[in-house]
Amino acid sequence: MITYQSEAVLRILKSGQVYRAHKSLSFGKQYGALVDILQLKCESPVFGCLKYHRKCTNGKVSSSVKFILDVPSDKVKLTEYSVWADFLYAQKFTRGEDYAHISGESQELDQERLEKMIHSLKKQKYSWQYRIPQVVMEEIRPEWVIKYQIHPHSPFRYL
Repeated sequence: MITYQSEAVLRILKSGQVYRAHKSLSFGKQYGALVDILQLKCESPVFGCLKYHRKCTNGKVSSSVKFILDVPSDKVKLTEYSVWADFLYAQKFTRGEDYAHISGESQELDQERLEKMIHSLKKQKYSWQYRIPQVVMEEIRPEWVIKYQIHPHSPFRYL
């Protein structure tokens, strides 16, 4: 498994501690929804991708450390990246903190489509059944780190 994290995460793992993500200020509702949908026991999920599988390349990787991890399979949940992206967008049409219900009328999204997204995120399949699998975890344990690489041109490298 591959994940991109900050050097602060590297320092936590090197000190022998477990890294657990804090609640996101920007995506708190969405990440909280994913935690609930996947029945995770964490404040916020940690994301990654699988080696030898397609990866989403249309976003920026702002973190400066690439981690190669050996995570026990029972600690990994998978989602389809495109469904997760659609779900993120769909949240602007839902009721406040209620991620599962549409608020009012929307021409872009109906209740049935939202329910299909939630069902798809919840349903776990074999990794090769996903077009672009996204790894979701509760934490990163130091013993899972096989190797890491600090990106030499990261804007955060010398902070």
